[in-house]
Amino acid sequence: MPRQESTTVLLVDDHDLLRRGIKTMLESEGLEVVGEASDGRDVLALVEELLPDVVLMDVVMPHKDGIEATREIKDSVPSTGVVVLSGHDDQHFVFDAVKAGASGYLLKTAELDEVVAMVRAVASGQGRLDPVFAVKVLSEFQSYKTSEVAGVYQELTPRECEILKLMSEGLPNKTIAARLSISERTVTTHVANIYSKLHVNNRVSAIQEGMRRRILSFNQPA
Repeated sequence: MPRQESTTVLLVDDHDLLRRGIKTMLESEGLEVVGEASDGRDVLALVEELLPDVVLMDVVMPHKDGIEATREIKDSVPSTGVVVLSGHDDQHFVFDAVKAGASGYLLKTAELDEVVAMVRAVASGQGRLDPVFAVKVLSEFQSYKTSEVAGVYQELTPRECEILKLMSEGLPNKTIAARLSISERTVTTHVANIYSKLHVNNRVSAIQEGMRRRILSFNQPA
């Protein structure tokens, strides 16, 4: 029987001692730590180079926090899952992490088996939240929905809908520009407008919101 490939993990935390301890524990459970970073600004380049199954991400770090780093990862390498491992249980942190594209959120006080189970679940394409955090996210989402800014519903133009559909097919801006015979800069402007109108920050979230609002169907033609 062929050996099953192990789940690969990129560890991101600005505390060296804690990061080393987490690495040792994960490897003791059969997970493969393929890289480490101590700051959010280094993460995207490592993800693009190493293509880990999951990034285990701290939130508060110097220079660039884990929320922004998560947005960048999900926009550029959506196949890589992100699990936030944080010392903060404030619902705003949880909501922002999920909105940025994180598939899981755990506190650093979590048991090792909880961390391992969540990493493996996210690597297999499942999102998972602790029930307490799920309540926090729901609470924050309800207030977000009723806020003055988020309550303003802006419809996408026909061109923006067309670009969103092409985004959902996995096409980069350059290819979309060629397909529509417009400049790449124009596509970038349209994408920014789509993000603004859908109240999202990355492609994955834009596609999910497009489906939720039925701008996109769940079975887009290839």
